[in-house]
Amino acid sequence: MPNRRSILEKAKAADLRPQGVDGKRLQNVLDRAKKFFRRPSRHADESVERHMSLMAQSVERRDWQAARDHALALGLLGEQLGDPGLVKKAGRGLRRLGAGNRAWQLIASSKQVPGRPEWDGSDLAGRRLAVERREGDLAIFLQFASLLGPVIAAADRCTVFVEPRLAPLYRRTYPALDVRLEGEGEVAAMDADVFACFETLAKHFWPDEPTARAPFLPLEPDRRMVAQLRRTYLDRGPGPLIGFAWGSLNKSKDLPALDDWRALLGNLPGRFISMQYGDVGPALSEFERWAPGRIIHDASVDQLSDMDRFAAQIAALDAVVTISNTGANLAGALSVPTVVMLDDGFRLSWPAFGETVATYPSVRLVRKGGQAWASAMQEAGKRVMEIVGGVGDGR
Repeated sequence: MPNRRSILEKAKAADLRPQGVDGKRLQNVLDRAKKFFRRPSRHADESVERHMSLMAQSVERRDWQAARDHALALGLLGEQLGDPGLVKKAGRGLRRLGAGNRAWQLIASSKQVPGRPEWDGSDLAGRRLAVERREGDLAIFLQFASLLGPVIAAADRCTVFVEPRLAPLYRRTYPALDVRLEGEGEVAAMDADVFACFETLAKHFWPDEPTARAPFLPLEPDRRMVAQLRRTYLDRGPGPLIGFAWGSLNKSKDLPALDDWRALLGNLPGRFISMQYGDVGPALSEFERWAPGRIIHDASVDQLSDMDRFAAQIAALDAVVTISNTGANLAGALSVPTVVMLDDGFRLSWPAFGETVATYPSVRLVRKGGQAWASAMQEAGKRVMEIVGGVGDGR
């Protein structure tokens, strides 16, 4: 497998302008739904096959209650069959379908490490807890960051292993947290009484969605850097400052074509700050034609190597409008008002329905809804305008 460095270098060099594939999009959406629910089980169980098929069909027709019922059944079957892969698949589906604590129970159980004492929710007073992700992408550290406040308060000592680029944000937000870098030392060798993945913490601290909202604490960026970046951008002209991103290395995503951004950029006020990684030059040349003199690309910000400066850039903005990506998750974790545009795929990072996200109170979702991107882009523009309507060039 390619190492992390080679993946980042590929991302930095990529021209991520979305390509128009309208004729294939609906079939691609259906194919992704079927692939997501393709049975990962090693057991020849007819009930599993039936629920997998019915769940995929429910997702295709957007019958979320039926999809949730089949996911719940699959989780129970996975537990009965002792199949961690099926348990994880069901849990991840339930997370998108608003099944509350049952999703965390299933995902956490699928991530348990044999021979390592997993925290069972009992009193942490006088005990040492070690937390790690075990599996998943960078967004896990952003989606679950608010859990750490109550964990630190409950435990005698809490150690968290994080992706190195996020360590400064974690240390600044939680000074009492013992932040270690992933890849530097074995978690199993930690002098800890109990261990947990982030979903285990959610299982015990987030029994339902209202509880997930209650302890939200934004990640803390470098405020000096935030102020400096904001001054620099406003020196280019009056605000508001609106961040945007348009491309992805993930070819399965159905993304707005560059031309779909024309009306949004033309109708909104202020400066537009690129939050896009990769070779942004070709796309920015096109955007400049639609918002002349109002597009800013800050070459000093490289989100692929310096996430702390990227966080400061986002925190310096008045609003963000973006496709689903790491920047969308980081903006939500920083509590920056954000509009995320979603295609019709069954994506892990976001709820399958509704416009709010329990773990990110400042984020609102705009869905493509089986239509051309133009209507979703128009709705996204209205949402951003509601956010920045009263924002000027304040520094």
